[in-house]
Amino acid sequence: MGSIVEDADTVYVAVGKNSEKTQQLLHWALKNFSAKNICLLHIHRPNSINSFNRNLSENEPKDCSIEAFQEHGDQTVNKLLDQYILTLVPTGVQAYKLLIEMDDIEKGISKAIAQHNIRWLVMGAAADRYNLGKLVKQESEKAVFVREQAFLSCNIWFICKGNLICTRVYSKHTSDIETSHALLVLNPNTEAKQSEKIRSESIPDDALKYLDSDDMKEIKSVSSHRSLKSKWSFNNVTNRSKLADLMFHEDEAFESWCSKEIRRRKEIEEQLAREKLEVQKMKNQRDEILEELQMVQGQNSELKKQISESHCTITELEEKIISAVDLLISFREKRDRLRIEHANAVRKVQVLRKFEEADTSFSYRVEFPAFSFVEINEATHDFDPSWKIGEGRYGSVYKGMLRNMHVAIKMLPSYGCQSLSEFQHQVEVLSRVRHPNLSTLIGSCAESRSLVYEYVNNGSLESHLACKDKNPLPWQIRISIATDICSALIFLHSSEPCIIHENLKPSKVLLDANFVAKLSDLGIPFLVQQSLDSADTSTICNPNERLAYVDPEYFVNGKFTPESDVYSYGVILLQLLTGRPLFGLVRDMKCALEKENLKAVLDFSAGEWPPFQTEQLAYLALRCCEKSWLNRPDLVSEIWSVLEPFKATCIHTPPHLISKKLHRVPSHFVCPIVQEVMEDPYIAADGFTYEAEAIRGWLHSGHDTSPMTNLKLDHTDLVPNYALHNAILEWQQQ
Repeated sequence: MGSIVEDADTVYVAVGKNSEKTQQLLHWALKNFSAKNICLLHIHRPNSINSFNRNLSENEPKDCSIEAFQEHGDQTVNKLLDQYILTLVPTGVQAYKLLIEMDDIEKGISKAIAQHNIRWLVMGAAADRYNLGKLVKQESEKAVFVREQAFLSCNIWFICKGNLICTRVYSKHTSDIETSHALLVLNPNTEAKQSEKIRSESIPDDALKYLDSDDMKEIKSVSSHRSLKSKWSFNNVTNRSKLADLMFHEDEAFESWCSKEIRRRKEIEEQLAREKLEVQKMKNQRDEILEELQMVQGQNSELKKQISESHCTITELEEKIISAVDLLISFREKRDRLRIEHANAVRKVQVLRKFEEADTSFSYRVEFPAFSFVEINEATHDFDPSWKIGEGRYGSVYKGMLRNMHVAIKMLPSYGCQSLSEFQHQVEVLSRVRHPNLSTLIGSCAESRSLVYEYVNNGSLESHLACKDKNPLPWQIRISIATDICSALIFLHSSEPCIIHENLKPSKVLLDANFVAKLSDLGIPFLVQQSLDSADTSTICNPNERLAYVDPEYFVNGKFTPESDVYSYGVILLQLLTGRPLFGLVRDMKCALEKENLKAVLDFSAGEWPPFQTEQLAYLALRCCEKSWLNRPDLVSEIWSVLEPFKATCIHTPPHLISKKLHRVPSHFVCPIVQEVMEDPYIAADGFTYEAEAIRGWLHSGHDTSPMTNLKLDHTDLVPNYALHNAILEWQQQ
């Protein structure tokens, strides 16, 4: 018998563990194929341990663990396949094995066909006993599944007991698909031993996608007719004429279907030719694009190289720029620092010159009067307690009339250790220290160890802050007082030698009739050798309040410095801003500034504080209260530079109007624009009266509407309001 396929290079045989069936399959494949290579395809079910045990030989050892069963099963399968291969060695064909692990054998075979592009496959099946040439579905479920699900390009031969029972063939020459049943030659009492192959033209793979459902139904119909033909051939039909008629009609229908399929095949081939042209055109376009892509990639690599070089250049330039910028910043910092130092030096020189010019009128030598104890006694009415105006740690203060002058007499403690000559010398030195913001020393009495000062009739700053509810100081006067204190301290610290007050607090700041601040008790600690721990009848009840003004560094090194006065000045400045007691004052101010809520701590009995300048003063005051003297600001370059322009913006009210200024002003006396008492009232076109300078500024800035109603003015003419002007003057003179 000749070979079924002459050009089959490799034939795959699906083999199992049944050696007898496998030998039948291999024998049939060798007999019917002239292939050079035979591949044994075996689908191994790794989880089928029970079936594996049944196929083990009796002499092989068995392990009770699942892992051992699986490992041992794999070795047994490989040995079994090797035995199959040994049986093929004498035949001269090249044999090898393909082992695939999968639970479903039929799916494993289909998967192997797809993955390894199998074209020729021989596998076992079961034949229908009554309809020979047809697969038994129940006994050949695997074969049925493979026949229906495997790739159409695979030709399959189904073998039962060494005989061909069914084929599924794909022909390259006819490009048709055929599933046919073999005709088995049977003896009357035996099963079929020989098969006759019946083929029909098959359809190529590419043509399947053009077949619709009706075509597939027709193919199935023809296949069923051919099955019927096979059935009639193998069932001992007695009526030969009926069989001939039936076969004639079937052949006629089959020929009609074939001619129809040939026409459709031509149409499909034409369609395939057109698609091939399109594919070739797309391939040509792809080749052109690939050439352009290669060219672009070459250019891209060159550009990347240039970009890399550019990045290196940019990095070098950036490093040079950064170094140049750092150098420039350092030069600018040095320049700015030198400018600040120069400006501070110039400002300090100007201030010192100003103070020197102001002190020239007091620099000439005057005869310093010395008073007797009798005069002091008469001036104080025998030290009448009703004439006492103050008492402190350095003695008592009495007011009196001495040589037709209103004076304040400071009675020093009698326990001073200085002699009379030393006392007189110190007093003469103090008498030559003159400044408008220092209380003037006009004489002394060595017998009673007393000092005679000019009388300042407006009391101390401490008394005004304590009585702020009755007669509060306006913020303008408070700024003026702070400026006066700063001016006096600058004068003292710039003297040669440097003079330190050492006892600066609100009770030592006196106010005259014009609310000009004058520092008192200058140099008293030199006259009275006494430490801060000595008894003090005025503050013994509240020592913490007295010590709140003392520099913390004094308690460390026991020495007063100019920065000690700056610390005391910072505490006074906080009291001027807030009007609060000393306890927790610094802490409250810091919290208010951190929360940007300065208004919460300001004393609004002084009026509406200007926000920007007030915030500057608050920060300056906190810096003055720093514990380390290195962190405190300089009096001239930092504190005075803020206070002097701030004071210039304040309204200077005449002394005799200060008390009136502290009272409530009639609302119609106040300018609606600047919210101050009008000095030159004018009536505008809207009927409201304004300060002349304010309303002119409003109109000259381009406004043609009323500041009060926001309505357009009929004209911009202004008329003086003499009646209101006279009323304001009369109110101010009362």
